[in-house]
Amino acid sequence: MSIPIQNNDNVALSFAANFQYQYVEFQNISELSQYYFIKQVSREQREADILSRRDERLIFYKSIAEMLTSKGMNGVDCVLRAICEAAQYPVEEEGFVGEILHILLTPDYGKSPFDDVDPEWEELMSPYKDAATAGRQMFDCVSIYSACPEGQGVLEFITTLRDE
Repeated sequence: MSIPIQNNDNVALSFAANFQYQYVEFQNISELSQYYFIKQVSREQREADILSRRDERLIFYKSIAEMLTSKGMNGVDCVLRAICEAAQYPVEEEGFVGEILHILLTPDYGKSPFDDVDPEWEELMSPYKDAATAGRQMFDCVSIYSACPEGQGVLEFITTLRDE
């Protein structure tokens, strides 16, 4: 923890304190069971959990779109444009935040070709997957999703694209 100290000498001065914590490292999961209840989950429960997690990305996209719409923007087009731009200029190698953005803005992230196909879910996700495909093929995301004007894109709120 660091606290700046005011002075009149034009010198940066601060007070810093370090708090150190020590804890026992567990060597085996069975040691945790003394403190926490380890839940046994059946195969059916795990499969149901996978189905609910599958919908989390769709819920995330719809939530962001609704939030942007409430701010007077075209939420759906702005989310699709963000997905398109994230596919066009991948940021997963740009540290922790880049990896998080990559996971959130890649509709088919974590999808296995061996997963069961659900036509209804595929239809709901198709606009998002199409946006990612357009970005990977280097289409102009701003013109495709023109209802989200330049300067109002989701990624433009947090980053600036530079030609290097």
